[in-house]
Amino acid sequence: MTTLDDIDTLRNNRDVDGLIRALGDADEFVRTLAALSLGMIADPKAREPLDRMRREDPSASTREAAATAYKWVVGRIEEVEAAREPGQPPPTW
Repeated sequence: MTTLDDIDTLRNNRDVDGLIRALGDADEFVRTLAALSLGMIADPKAREPLDRMRREDPSASTREAAATAYKWVVGRIEEVEAAREPGQPPPTW
């Protein structure tokens, strides 16, 4: 079981894979903080897990946090795409 302190460490280390794993934790507070942490990092790898979580998590507050984090991730992806010069290949995340 992951603790809230573990989530802080994962976020500070930008451990996206660890945070994605924490989305499946039994504790809804851990899942919520993991989702919001992924939104702050805004790594595109988090897009699909957050999308699934915002639709399927049993906790309404956790679904809401996942929806917010999902918007942050999608917004960052859109910003990067908009700033890309024509003809430039997409970034390799």
